[in-house]
Amino acid sequence: MKIRLNYPPANRSILIAERIRYVIRWCFSVAAYVCLIVNLAIGGDAWSLVVIWSLWCIWSLIVSPSLVEYNRISQTSKTLIFVCVLLILIDSVFYSGWAQFVVPIVSFGSLVVIGILFLSDLPKQKHNMMPMVWLIAAAFVAFISSLLGWPRLGWPMIALGSTALLLLLVCFAVLRLDLLRELRKRFHMK
Repeated sequence: MKIRLNYPPANRSILIAERIRYVIRWCFSVAAYVCLIVNLAIGGDAWSLVVIWSLWCIWSLIVSPSLVEYNRISQTSKTLIFVCVLLILIDSVFYSGWAQFVVPIVSFGSLVVIGILFLSDLPKQKHNMMPMVWLIAAAFVAFISSLLGWPRLGWPMIALGSTALLLLLVCFAVLRLDLLRELRKRFHMK
C-alpha cells in the first residue's frame, strides 16, 4: 500500500519563524520569572508587574498576534487596551494620580484613529466594527462613572465622552441598517 501525501511540504521560512517564536517564548518566560523572583527577593514596589505586562504586550502585539481578528481596527483596539492597562499599572506601582488624566487622553486619541481607520475603508471595515463598538461602550462607561465622581471629571474625560458620542452618531448616520444587521449577527438577535 502506497501512502500519498495530500498536503504540501511545510515552508522552510514558516518553520524557522516557529523556531524563533519558540525561543522568544522561552526568553520572555525566563525574563518574567527572573523579574518576579528578584522583585520578591528585594522587596519594595511591584515593578515586576509592569515588566511582565510589558512582555505580554510585546508578545501579543508583535511576536505572536492573534490571527482570528487581525485587522486594523482590532489591532488598534487591542493596543489601546494594553497601553491603558500598562499606564494604570505604572501609575499604581510608582506614581499615583496622573493616570486619571493621561488614560482618557490616550483613549481619546485612539478613538480618533479608530474612527479614521473605520471611515477610510468603510465597505471592508464595517465587518470589523465590533472592537470599535466595545471601545465606544467603554468610553461611555468611563464618562458616566466620571459624572458620578470617579475618576474626576476633567477636560480629558469630557473629550473622551464627546468623541465616543460623535463616533457613535457617525456610525449610525453612515451605516444605518447595516449597523443593526451587524449587531444582530454578533449578538444573534431576532
